[in-house]
Amino acid sequence: MSNVFTSSPKSVSGTASPIPRLRGASGGDREVLLQPRTNGIRPSASYGGVAGMSVGGTTVNGPGSFSASLRSATTTVPTPSGLSGIVDTPSSTSPLTSERLVEELTDQLNRAIKYKEGAENLLQVLDSKKIKEAKQARNQAEKEYNARNQEITQLKTQIEAITKPKDIPRRPREGNKFQGTPIRPDEANGISVLGTSEWDPGSESPTITLAELLGDLEEKDKKPEYYVDKANSLVMLFKRHQNLKYELSWSTFGLRVQFMLLHEAKEVVAAGYRITRYAITDLHSLRSIRSLRTDYITIGSLIKDSRANVEREQALKFVRAFIEVPGGVKEISRGVVRGIVACAEQTDDRLRAISMETLAEILILDPSLVVAAGGVRILTQVLSDGPYELSDTISLAFLYLLDMPSSRKYIRPGNDIEVVFSVFTDCHSVKVPVPEEKLKSSAKVISCMLKSWPGLLALTMYNLRAPRSLVDALFIPSPSVRDTILELFFDIFKIKPPSWSSSFLAGRRLTTYGRVANLKSEASTKPARSEGDSDHGNLVDHFTALLLAVFFEAGLLKALMALVEDNSDPAIVRKTTLLLGEVLKLASRLLPSTYSAHQQLLPDLFQSAAKFGIDGRFAASSAVYQIDSLNRTLHRSLATQTAQRTSLDEEKRGQRQVELKLKINMTIDEKHFSQLIVESGVLNTKSYIKWNWDSLNEMIQGPLLNPKRLEEAIKGTKFMKRLMSFYRPFKYKFSDVKNTKPNQRYVRIGCALFQTLLKTAEGVKYLSENKILRQIAECLAQLDRMSGITSPEPLFSTSRLADTLSSGYFAMLGTLSSDPKGLQMMERWRMFNMFYHISDLPDRPDLMELFVLNMDFTLEGHPRIILGKVLTAGPKTARLFATNHLRSLISTTSAGKTPSQTQQSNETAEWAIGLLMTQLYDPDVEVCETAVKILEEACNATHNLEYVVKRRPQLDHLGEIGAPLLLRFLSTSVGYHYLNELDYINREMDDWFHGRNDSYVLTVEASLARAFADEEPVKKRPGDINAIDRDMMGIVPPHFYRELARTSEGCILLREKGHFDQFAWFIQKHGLEDDDLEIVTKVKGCLWAVGNIGSMPFGAPFLDEANIVEAIVNIAEQSQVLTLKGTAFFVLGLISKTMQGLEILLEHGWDGTTSTMGDSLGFCVPLQLGRLFSLRPWVHTGDETNAVNRPSPLSSVIGDDPLDAKILTAIANLNNHIMEGTSTKELNRLKANHVSHFQSSDLYRRVMTLLESYRYRQHVRRYIIDLFDKSVVEQIVRDGRAEQDSIESPQTPEDVR
Repeated sequence: MSNVFTSSPKSVSGTASPIPRLRGASGGDREVLLQPRTNGIRPSASYGGVAGMSVGGTTVNGPGSFSASLRSATTTVPTPSGLSGIVDTPSSTSPLTSERLVEELTDQLNRAIKYKEGAENLLQVLDSKKIKEAKQARNQAEKEYNARNQEITQLKTQIEAITKPKDIPRRPREGNKFQGTPIRPDEANGISVLGTSEWDPGSESPTITLAELLGDLEEKDKKPEYYVDKANSLVMLFKRHQNLKYELSWSTFGLRVQFMLLHEAKEVVAAGYRITRYAITDLHSLRSIRSLRTDYITIGSLIKDSRANVEREQALKFVRAFIEVPGGVKEISRGVVRGIVACAEQTDDRLRAISMETLAEILILDPSLVVAAGGVRILTQVLSDGPYELSDTISLAFLYLLDMPSSRKYIRPGNDIEVVFSVFTDCHSVKVPVPEEKLKSSAKVISCMLKSWPGLLALTMYNLRAPRSLVDALFIPSPSVRDTILELFFDIFKIKPPSWSSSFLAGRRLTTYGRVANLKSEASTKPARSEGDSDHGNLVDHFTALLLAVFFEAGLLKALMALVEDNSDPAIVRKTTLLLGEVLKLASRLLPSTYSAHQQLLPDLFQSAAKFGIDGRFAASSAVYQIDSLNRTLHRSLATQTAQRTSLDEEKRGQRQVELKLKINMTIDEKHFSQLIVESGVLNTKSYIKWNWDSLNEMIQGPLLNPKRLEEAIKGTKFMKRLMSFYRPFKYKFSDVKNTKPNQRYVRIGCALFQTLLKTAEGVKYLSENKILRQIAECLAQLDRMSGITSPEPLFSTSRLADTLSSGYFAMLGTLSSDPKGLQMMERWRMFNMFYHISDLPDRPDLMELFVLNMDFTLEGHPRIILGKVLTAGPKTARLFATNHLRSLISTTSAGKTPSQTQQSNETAEWAIGLLMTQLYDPDVEVCETAVKILEEACNATHNLEYVVKRRPQLDHLGEIGAPLLLRFLSTSVGYHYLNELDYINREMDDWFHGRNDSYVLTVEASLARAFADEEPVKKRPGDINAIDRDMMGIVPPHFYRELARTSEGCILLREKGHFDQFAWFIQKHGLEDDDLEIVTKVKGCLWAVGNIGSMPFGAPFLDEANIVEAIVNIAEQSQVLTLKGTAFFVLGLISKTMQGLEILLEHGWDGTTSTMGDSLGFCVPLQLGRLFSLRPWVHTGDETNAVNRPSPLSSVIGDDPLDAKILTAIANLNNHIMEGTSTKELNRLKANHVSHFQSSDLYRRVMTLLESYRYRQHVRRYIIDLFDKSVVEQIVRDGRAEQDSIESPQTPEDVR
C-alpha cells in the first residue's frame, strides 16, 4: 500500500522524492532489440514476454522501463539465424565479461576498505583503555586490520591486471559487422580492435565510438537488422559511459533519431525510441526531442495494431521516460496522453495495464493533463470493473489527489471513489451473481481506502453514506456478498481470529478443554513486552478505534445481530458471531466508555430473545448463548496474551501445585516405586518405542529426586542402566532418532534426567562414572583437529545434526553447564578445550550456534569465555547469532523470582550488556545494528539503562545507527548528564529543531502505511537507517523531544531554549494552511514534537502554558488537508496519555480511553463524530467536455477551404458512434476524389488537433491516421527541422548590419 497518510506517496520508502512509483511501474529493459521477421529463419527469445534482460546475471534497467508481469500475451519474433549474436546468451563470451568482473572485484574492494576502517576505529577506541583489559580485543583488531590490508592489495592487483590494455591482433571491422557487439574504433586510432571477447572496456574512446556509430546510422538503404544492430551498440555505449549523453549534439544526433523513427520497419522505429530514451538527461533534452516533432510520431505509433507491439511498447516506454525527469511531465502533450487513454480503453490491448498505470502516475504529477485528456473516467472504471490486479494500485492515485484541496477538485465528490461500493449495493438488482473475484477486488479497494485518512474522510461525507451502504449490504440475501463483507470487516479492524476459530467456523463444538493451557504455553514463548513499550503510542490501534466508532454509528452492530438471528446459512451465522465477539472485545479495549458501554449490552438481541411466543426467539436465544460462550473463550485466550490481566497469584498457585505434586511423588514407598518402574516398561523390553515415556517423565521429575529411590533404581534394577544406555551416543539409539517435533520429548526427558542426577550426590557420582559423558566428549573430539581422533562420519556432522536428535546432546550439556558440578564433569573430560578448538573452525558455524543456544551462562566459567570468543573472533553468521542470543540473557522482569534469583539474573544481564557494548565496535555494520537494537530494548528497564550509562559507551563511530540508543539515555537523569558532558544534547536539539522534525514526519507516515498494508518489510540492508522493523510498524517512533521531556533537567533545558513556544506559535499561525506543501509538512513536524512532549508527565504543563490543545483540536476538526487532520488526531491521542492532557481534551469535547485502573491508554475520539468528519463537498473541475479543457473546438481548426471543412467536420463526427458509419463513408468518398488534400501537412496538423481535443476509440484513431500518406509526417518533420536550423543558425556580420 502506498503511503496515503502523507501528501506524498513516495514517502513509503522513507525518502522525500515527489515522484511516486506505482506497483508494476518499474522493471527491466531488454538489453537489445530483436531483429525483424525473416521467412524460414528459426525463432529466438520473445521480445514482449521478457521483463528484464540479464547481462551475465545482472538486470539492466532502462529509463521509462516497466515490468511485464501484467501483460496478457507475449509476442515471439523470429530472428535471422545469421544474426543470432545480436542477443547475447549467458554461455557465450560477452564483451562485458571483464567489465562485470571488475565491478564485482570493486564491490569486494569497497567492503574490504570498510572492514579496514572498522578495525581502525576499534583500535582507536581501544587506545583509551588499559592495555591489560583490551589486550585480546586489540590482538583481534590488529589481526583483522592486517588481513584486510592484504586483501585490499590483492584486489587492487587483480583489478589492475584486468583493466590493463592487451595487445589484440587486428581484425577487419567487416568481420563482425553483424555480430551484435558494440562498434569500437580500429587499432589505427591508437585503441585495440573489437571483435573479441578479450576487449577491455577501459581502453575504449567513447567519443570516437559515438562518432562512428552515428556515421554508420547515416548510411542509407541498409537492411533493418543493420540499424537495429547499431542502435543496440549505441545503447550499450550509453550504459557504459553514463556522462556521454550530456555531450550529445542534438543537431546531429536528432537527424539520426528522425531517420530511424520514420523508417518503414517497426523494429528500426522501436530502436529509434530506445536510443532516444537513453539519451534523455534533463528538461532541455526533452525539449530538444520534442522539437524533432516526436509527438506526431509517438501518436502514430500508439495507434498501430498488435503486429507492431514492439514499436508500441518502446513508444510507451519513451513517454514514461519523460515522467522520470523532474518536471518532465509538463513536456508530455495532451495528444500523447489521449493516445495512451485510447490504449487503456481497448480491453484486448496488450499494453492496457501499463497504459493505466502510466495514466495513474501522470494523474499524480499533473492531474489537469489527465483530466483534460479524459483519463479519469477510464481510471474510475478500473476501481469497479477491473483489471482487478490494478484496482487497488489505481485507487492510491485517487487517494493522493484527495489530500490537498488544490488536487481534490479533479475528483468528483461522492462519485469517483464511491463507485466501488456499487459492486455490493447493486447485487440485489442483478440477476447474474457477481463473480467472487470482483467482490474480493472491490473489498480490497474499499479496505485500502478506509485505512487511509483521505479515503476515510472522503467516504464519511454525506452523513456516512458509504459506510452505511456497506453495512446495509449485509442484509442482501447473498452468501458470497455477506461472506466477503464479513472478511472485509476482519481486515479493516485488523482482527486476527484465534487459533481455535477454524474449528468453530467449521461447525464443531466450541470447547476449551486443554486449549487455554496450550495458549498459555504459546504465549510464554513469546517475548514479553518491556515496561517501556507503553510509552510508545500505537497509532494503528488509535485509527482502528476511530473506524469502530464510524461503523458503530453506521449501524454495524444492528446488522450483525440481524445476521446472527438469520438461520438461513449456518456458516455465515458462525462467522458473524465470531466477528461480533471480536468487535465487542476490541471496542472494550480501544473505545471510551461513552461509546462502548451501551454497545456491549446488545439490547436488540436480548429484546428479541425475551419475546416469548415468537418463533424468532429461539434463534436469538441461541445467538446469545453462542456469543456468551465465544466471549468467555476469547477472554481466556486474551488473558494469556495480555500481561496486564495475568494474575501473579494464579501463577504462584500453579507453581505451588506442581511443587506439592513433586513432594508427594518423592515420598512414595518402595512398593509403589517398584510398580512405577514396571509400568514404565524399561525392564520389560530394550525397545525404547515400547517404553511409557509419560510415566518416565513423572518418575524422573518425582521419585528419582529422592536419593533413596535413585539408589534403588541404580543398584537394585537395570532401570537406570537401560535408560542411560539409550542416550549413549555410540549405542546409536537416541543419536539415530529422526529429528521431528514429536521426538523432541526424548531430548526434554534426557535433559530432565541430567538435571535430576545433578541434584543428589548419588546421581552426580553415577553420572560422572557413566560412559555417556566420555562418549559425548569423544564425539566432540572427532571435530577437534588437535585431538588426533578422526571419523569418516562424525556423529556431530552437519547432516546428522540436522536430520537426527544428535543436536540434543548440546541441550544435555547445557543442563550440565547450569550446575557447578556439571561444569566440573565437562572440565574432567576436556570438553571446553575441544570447544575452544572447534570455535576456530571457519566451516562449522552451526556448532557454535548450537553451543550458544543451549549453554547456560548464569555461572562464571568457560561457557562465558567461549561465548565472548565467538562474539569477537567467529565468522559473521556466528557473531550475529550470538549477538541476538544475548537478548535472552537480559531479563527485564523480576516477577515471581526470589531475591537470590533476581540478583543472579541482574548479574547475568550486566555481563551480557558488557558483551553487547563490545559488539558495538564489530567491523560488520549489521552486528553493530543488532547490538544497538538489543541494548535499546534492554534500556527499557531502569537498572539496565543505568548500568549502560555507567559503562559510558562511545557511539560516535556508529553515526545514525547509534542515535536510538543515545536517545534512550535521555530518559534518566544519569544519562542526561552523561550526554550533556559530551555536548550531544545541544547538537541534537538544534538538529531536530532545524530539520529532523520534517524527516520524522516521513518516517512515522511510512511506518503507518506499511503497518496498514500488511506487507512484509523489505529486507533491511546493513547500514540502512530508513528501514522499518516489523515490530515497530504503526508505533510512534522514538522522538528526541519526548525523551528529553522524561526528566526534569530536560524540561528545564527545553524551557530555556524556547523550542516548545516556537512550535506552538507556528501551529497556531499556520495550522489551517491548505496550499503550501512545505508549510504543511512543517506543521506536521511541529505537531509531532508538541504531542511527544505533551505525552510525558513532565511535559504536560507546557500544553496549558501555551494553550496549544485548542489549536490542535481546531486543526483536527477544520483543516482542509486530510493527512494534516489525521496527524492532529494522532497527536491528540499522545496528549491524552497523561491525566492532565485527558482533562484538557475533555473540556474541548474529546473523550479518552482508560484502563480498569484509570490509566490513560492514549486513544481518544470526539464525543460528536461529525466534528472530525467535517469535510464538505467541493466544486469539481470538469473533464474534457468542459470548455476550459477543450481549447481547440471545431470552429477554430476548420479554416477557409470548404473541402477541408468537410473533411474536418466528418472527422469530428467520428467521435459519435451514431454518426460514425456515415462519416466513414463520407471520408472514403472525399479521399477517393481529392487525394491531394490528404497529402497536406497543414490539414494533418489540424486533424491532430481534433484528435487531441475529442475522444476517439482506438480503431477510429487508426482509421483517421491511415487516411493520410506517411509522407505527410515526413514533411512535418522536415519543416520542423528547417525551423530548428533557422533558429540555431548563427548570425553573420552582414545579418547584424
